[in-house]
Amino acid sequence: MGYNNNTGPSQEHTDTSRRQPACPYCGSTDTEIFSLFGQQLLTVQFYCNACRTPFEYVKDDDVLADYAARKESQP
Repeated sequence: MGYNNNTGPSQEHTDTSRRQPACPYCGSTDTEIFSLFGQQLLTVQFYCNACRTPFEYVKDDDVLADYAARKESQP
């Protein structure tokens, strides 16, 4: 995560491909953001396209950056 990281970006953050969270039910990485806010402010809701189940994931800088990049690329 990038919180309080004053040493600059690490190798994992310079990669252009973002890691999709795996579904906790079926293990698939075919997931997409369903909602930026879950039951808690620190979670984001994802939807698994494989088993069609929503699940929550703890927000981090990668999740928010990925969401912003997707919004900018939409027409």
